[in-house]
Amino acid sequence: MNSGLLRLFALGILLLGTTTSCVYFNAMYDAGNAYDAGLDALQEGQGSSARLQFDSVIAKTDRILRSHPGSKWADDAALLKTRSEIYNKLWAAASGSSVLALTLSRSARDSATATGLGGIAALQLEHPQQSDSMLSLALAGDLTGDDRATFLFHRGLARMETGRTSEAAADLQTAAEQIDLTREARLELARALRQIGEYERSVDVTTDILMAYEFGLLSRAERAQVDSLSALAPAVLEPALAELLASPGLQPSMTAMLQMLRGQALENLGNSVTAITVLDSAATVGSSNRWAQEASLRASVIRIRRAQEPGEIQETVPALDRAKLSSAPGVRDTAAQMARAALLFGEFTKAWESRGSSAAEAALRAAELAGTELRSPAVARGLYLKYLELAPESPWAVKAIYGALAFSGHQPGDWVGDEGAVTDRELLARINSIPADNPYRLAMAEELRDVWADSSYVLAEVDLERRISEIQMLFDTTVVRVRRDTIQIRDEPEDDDVGVSAVGDVEP
Repeated sequence: MNSGLLRLFALGILLLGTTTSCVYFNAMYDAGNAYDAGLDALQEGQGSSARLQFDSVIAKTDRILRSHPGSKWADDAALLKTRSEIYNKLWAAASGSSVLALTLSRSARDSATATGLGGIAALQLEHPQQSDSMLSLALAGDLTGDDRATFLFHRGLARMETGRTSEAAADLQTAAEQIDLTREARLELARALRQIGEYERSVDVTTDILMAYEFGLLSRAERAQVDSLSALAPAVLEPALAELLASPGLQPSMTAMLQMLRGQALENLGNSVTAITVLDSAATVGSSNRWAQEASLRASVIRIRRAQEPGEIQETVPALDRAKLSSAPGVRDTAAQMARAALLFGEFTKAWESRGSSAAEAALRAAELAGTELRSPAVARGLYLKYLELAPESPWAVKAIYGALAFSGHQPGDWVGDEGAVTDRELLARINSIPADNPYRLAMAEELRDVWADSSYVLAEVDLERRISEIQMLFDTTVVRVRRDTIQIRDEPEDDDVGVSAVGDVEP
């Protein structure tokens, strides 16, 4: 081969090498641009766009690593691939890529970074102790400021998982001072501070979360954090919420949220009167607002709990009806249940008020509704005492006595005579004068064991149900009368029986 041909051949080889290098340089350049675009999309809240960009990074860097694992771009490609897999929550893939990045790393900083990224993946793969170790090793090395803060944050999460709460809070707080944490990250910090009893600092972080969006939007986890602080440190949370409410330019939904949460905190402080005022204010912000609807429910619950007269319970029905419109299942279902109970309570109250002793058992059923379903102790006690006034010789008088004693200490209004401890002593004396074989006294003496096996108790309860159904038929035509002769008492119950079989035959 002559010298001219040799020179041309050498030039061709050189050009070929340069072209191949440019190809992978361009691929790495494109991957870097896609990665930056993914970060920008995340900051703008465009999660879907961010995932597409990171998928592109993963595909481009994977081609580099497969085709030229020994190239000078391989270490950078492996780190970029690991980061993108972490952003797209491909934890197992990120764990494997971090090992490859560590193998390919050419500097102490790259090694520490790869180890830290592997620690993040290990945490998400539910290996918090391994994660703690890897992140601690990474943090002992050379890192960029952002990576150091990120690794501190995730080590804090790992330490929370392993019960090292104080150390976790320290890591999370340090991370928060170095980088602008996401809303989710701030929640983890707030939770850690709460768990170590740093309530004031936890409230500070939590209120920042509350004000992050102007439309009063909270995730379930964020609401749980606020509720926990409201239960554990209402004296710290309440004034912080009051201060937020003084902020200018609040949207109505934000105002309703802050007032509802403040009302809850005031209730936990035992300041029910102010709580009702604040909750009522939240309820007026907008009937279609979920916070206003929850405030209506909470205000109603407090009013019913504090009620001393039957009418106070009935007055809560409109507010409960508003709360029934809530999109939150817990609020909606609770409000619906309470509204039904309050309406039925009102009908039974009208029955005994208008018919007196001829419908005395309506007071007894109203007392049961007030005590068990509505949680209104003073009204329940008053109604049990009222029943004893209306029907002192009733076969169910003992049941009413026990009911009144169960709510001892809760004073009803002056619509019924109740002298507190004096009345309790009189009730106890009445019980002692009743025959020991009375079914209700017998049931209480046996601490309600094997009650259903006692035919006299069962029949007494059936007779009461029949009597109440007769009264209820006066205002509800859908009610049917219970037939006593359909109740079968068995002396020796079978294995699958409770001791009595109530056949479902009824008559109109």
